[in-house]
Amino acid sequence: MTDVRTATSETGRTGHSLGAHLVPLRRNWGWLMGAGIALIALGLFGLVAANLFTVVSTLSFGAMMLVAGGVLLFDSFRREGWQSRLAMIAIGLLYIATGALVFYNPLQAVVALTLVCATMLVAVGLLRIITAFHMRPLVVWGWVLASGMISLLLGLFIFVQLPQAAPWVLGTFLAVELIFQGWSYVFLARAIRSTFDGVHPKPVA
Repeated sequence: MTDVRTATSETGRTGHSLGAHLVPLRRNWGWLMGAGIALIALGLFGLVAANLFTVVSTLSFGAMMLVAGGVLLFDSFRREGWQSRLAMIAIGLLYIATGALVFYNPLQAVVALTLVCATMLVAVGLLRIITAFHMRPLVVWGWVLASGMISLLLGLFIFVQLPQAAPWVLGTFLAVELIFQGWSYVFLARAIRSTFDGVHPKPVA
């Protein structure tokens, strides 16, 4: 009987201590909610200004390639062995050349990245369709098939519309991603507030 009371007491202290540690998370739900609303607003603006978002996303890609190339070149000097160092230098220079080309001709870079995006959509769509037919015994195979068909048709649509589709595709995708990310923050903030509502820190003895 004593062991049962001891275990119950320890469980209560542990749960209370865990709740106390969750209080800061509960207090900061408003910042998470604000970030989610800001991302949703930015995504909605991106749907209206898709051309601007396309240019911004392309230049961001170029900047990331330049930074990654510089990091790889710096890291190459710490490599042991000339073969490993030479390979790292070659990859770093390729990254830097790609980033420089993006800034040198952003319009061509937009078309190239849109082409890559369409290719990935077609490939992912075909893969999902094949996977769906292997999942036919399962109930969800129809949803996987529908998802694959949507990706495939969207990729083919972009291919057909190139290069006219290039100015809006990347920007629209970025805007939609921001909207979904914002909603995920909003739902997470609401879940934190409702789950830990009423949790108070352990009083100091």
